Amino acid sequence: MKKKKLRTYTLFFCIIMIMINVGCKKDTAANEEKPKSIKIVCEDSVLPMVKDLARDYNLNNDSVVTVESDERESAFNKLNESTADTLVGYVQKTNKEVESEKIAYDAIGVIVNTSNKVNGIGTLELKKIYTGSITNWGKLNGESKTIVPVAYKDNFNSVEQEFSMQIKDTPVKEQMSNSIQYVSSVEEMNNFVAQNKNAIGFIPGQWYNKENKLLTLSGIEMTASNIKNKLYVLRFPIKMYYSKEKVDSLKDLFQYLKSEDGKKIIRKYCIEAF
Repeated sequence: MKKKKLRTYTLFFCIIMIMINVGCKKDTAANEEKPKSIKIVCEDSVLPMVKDLARDYNLNNDSVVTVESDERESAFNKLNESTADTLVGYVQKTNKEVESEKIAYDAIGVIVNTSNKVNGIGTLELKKIYTGSITNWGKLNGESKTIVPVAYKDNFNSVEQEFSMQIKDTPVKEQMSNSIQYVSSVEEMNNFVAQNKNAIGFIPGQWYNKENKLLTLSGIEMTASNIKNKLYVLRFPIKMYYSKEKVDSLKDLFQYLKSEDGKKIIRKYCIEAF
């Protein structure tokens, strides 16, 4: 009788162990099959392009890419703390552990309200507006109305910095006008100019829409050929940042960005894709 009970217990124990083993294998398989996650944090200036790239990448790859927009300081903190895998856009913080790679060039468009009669502006005139030397649209063959220049609060916004270097600080740095209005994002810039008949601002080319009017700059239109041939002077590089430890995990994403599929999407928004 005891032997019979022992055999029963042994059989029961074996069945339990087999079930546990099968369960563990299923969990392991599920973990192996679970797609890897890649988190991209980007500046709002490149958000439309990065979202489109992530959508296309996710359709054809095992890794799942998620995208969020954040301010520069917070974004680099996330990269340093490994809560983000890579950043796109921004002005680089000094950090020997962070690598960067240029992936494209975009242009900076100068915008005014659609009701504004001015169609073009020179780089020197643009500088004089932002330094307060020109304050009335009448001096630019527009209506006799006070000009409302708009800029970004964040000096490390890549568009703000490039505009400052190319326009505001050329040939020498000058005091900015007290009349400048400041916005926090590209979307705010678009909305502010669309709602203010006397405003002038600047946005990345990929954010341009017909809510506002795009001015020619020194007689040159913001077209792909003019920017690529460096006739249109306002353009800025778009970079990708990543830590050295993330190189292997980002290998497939890098390959995608260099592929014709990736470049095709980048060229929808930007002038050059590298």
